[in-house]
Amino acid sequence: MDIIYRTGREEDSLKIAEGIDRASGGIVEFLFHDLLDQYTPTQVMARSIQEKQGTDSYENAIVAEHQGNIVGIVYSYSAQFHGITDNTRSFFPSDRLNFLKDFYNSRVEDSWFLDSIYVDSAYRGTGIGSKLIELTKRRAKANGYNRLSLMVMADNAVARRTYERNQFEIVKHIDVQEHRLIPHKGGIYLLVSNLSDNVSHIES
Repeated sequence: MDIIYRTGREEDSLKIAEGIDRASGGIVEFLFHDLLDQYTPTQVMARSIQEKQGTDSYENAIVAEHQGNIVGIVYSYSAQFHGITDNTRSFFPSDRLNFLKDFYNSRVEDSWFLDSIYVDSAYRGTGIGSKLIELTKRRAKANGYNRLSLMVMADNAVARRTYERNQFEIVKHIDVQEHRLIPHKGGIYLLVSNLSDNVSHIES
């Protein structure tokens, strides 16, 4: 299968936002529900990504493209930016942020953070996910990081197996209570992979 991997572009912003939403396990829907009238959460996120607001940027994404269509995305940045910002506090209700406080307060210091990874259902099992992880490891190294961290829903057995195959280890369990908009049980795991010196740099 002829898959092209490249850094995200401005015109990819909506697809990147859709991937982040689908990878979130309901967290995006939980945060945004009933807050928007004429726009969807993905449209709001896409605008922020397109305009490179704060730490949001299409350049944080690597996309997998097949026959002109984006079929997978991975979104990553320095773990220091994973948390509740002043902009976040001003937009989202405090009770929702408090519900996810442990999620936002958990990170692996001095690591590159793989925020979201998503592959369209028709392309799963083809190696795209592992390739996107590999490219993110290269990006981490290119930015001077020796560790790559990520979070995964505890009950997402398929994703957890993929991360195990890619040398990730669990370092923390994050307690997230069940909610109708976050249909997962068992909370979230924080994982980290130590990057070997032979990981090469990604080409934009």
